Amino acid sequence: MRTYPYFKILFLFAFIAIVGCSKKEDPLGAPTESLSITLTSDAGTNELEVLSVDQLVNFTITGNDGENYTSSAKIYVNDSEIQGSSYTFSSTGTFTVKALYESTASNVLNFEVIAETERALTLDVTRAMNNQTITFGLLDSNGNNTASDATFYVNGAAITGFTYSSAAEGSFEVYAEYLVNGDTYTSTVKNFAVYIPKRNVVLEDYTGTWCGYCLKALAAINTLKQMTDHISVVAIHKKSLGYEPMHFPQVNDLQAEFDVPNEFPQGQLNRTIKWNSLPGSNDYDLDAVTSIAGLETDASLAISSQVSGSTLSVDAKVIYRNGSESGDKLVVYLLESGIVADQRNYFDGDPTSPYFGMGDPILDFVHEDALRNSLSGLFGDNIPETPAYQEYKKTYTFEIPSEYNAENLSFVVMLVKADNSAKNSLHAELGETKLYQ
Repeated sequence: MRTYPYFKILFLFAFIAIVGCSKKEDPLGAPTESLSITLTSDAGTNELEVLSVDQLVNFTITGNDGENYTSSAKIYVNDSEIQGSSYTFSSTGTFTVKALYESTASNVLNFEVIAETERALTLDVTRAMNNQTITFGLLDSNGNNTASDATFYVNGAAITGFTYSSAAEGSFEVYAEYLVNGDTYTSTVKNFAVYIPKRNVVLEDYTGTWCGYCLKALAAINTLKQMTDHISVVAIHKKSLGYEPMHFPQVNDLQAEFDVPNEFPQGQLNRTIKWNSLPGSNDYDLDAVTSIAGLETDASLAISSQVSGSTLSVDAKVIYRNGSESGDKLVVYLLESGIVADQRNYFDGDPTSPYFGMGDPILDFVHEDALRNSLSGLFGDNIPETPAYQEYKKTYTFEIPSEYNAENLSFVVMLVKADNSAKNSLHAELGETKLYQ
């Protein structure tokens, strides 16, 4: 293994490097509060509203700035623009309604228009945890729930009542049979899924392009990525001798909070557990990660995001089996991959290393999962008291700096306890929707 006389000096400079960082709990880079608009109707506030034929519905569009945008926005019914802010649903069927003000899109409203003998089948949740109760409804054209008078079938088998739960995960379909004036009718079929929440572990890799020994940690992380999908990797870069193209300005705050030494590489498992190479070896305890990755847990995360121009927005969501705990927080980190920068390599002469013979430095090395920004507070934003099976969602917006490559951006969302240890996490690319899992 090649060594360099100035290696210890690099660590000394890294330790005393002056880092320009914001207040510990503040997001880095001032996430912006961009305009958002909300579409509502006078038909009701349910996720699905049931209407009768020829029913008129009036729409209103308001912004998060308190302004009314109804007269200046465009409204679309099933993707076709309508005139004005009212619409008469003259035929049966399902309809989606959305609004657009300049480049800002609203939420989507859902309507089902039915005839007198028809019933609209509803589900209070279409993706449920195992053992979570799903409640079915059966609405007539006046919006009355007739579920208690119907028989429901799940995967072809009749059930008792109008609720259902499953201990096993899987895909399901449900329909209802009901009577109108002595005649038997069947509703449309709807699908739902049951999932078992799995734990995704967080691995934070404290590293730098100047750190020739840091490749041993990267090799272990790349091995883990091949062994399990239930892992969220965050590469936290720190400058030394004044240079690091991916330097994270709040790295000192993270090191202070989690007692991370300045002799890199340093690894943290689920934020608070040390994860480093075994004494006298370049090997890592991979079982410490794989033994907990993918285990059933009691809280699940979901992510959806989009970008408009240079403004990104991400919805971070959490749902609990048993409700939140006091001190729970959401951490939302923005990562960038595909960053090309030379990497010091102290394993160039080590035939047991995957980086053997690649040179020192390795020219044009491609770096992945680099921490660019904390959209939440650095150690998370408090989650209010949230009951079991009730979704908590928080939206973050951010103006993407010109030096970031938006095509390579991704997010890691962590659910952490009051002591900052991670309960669960989820990784998703920008523009990707990941459901509860």
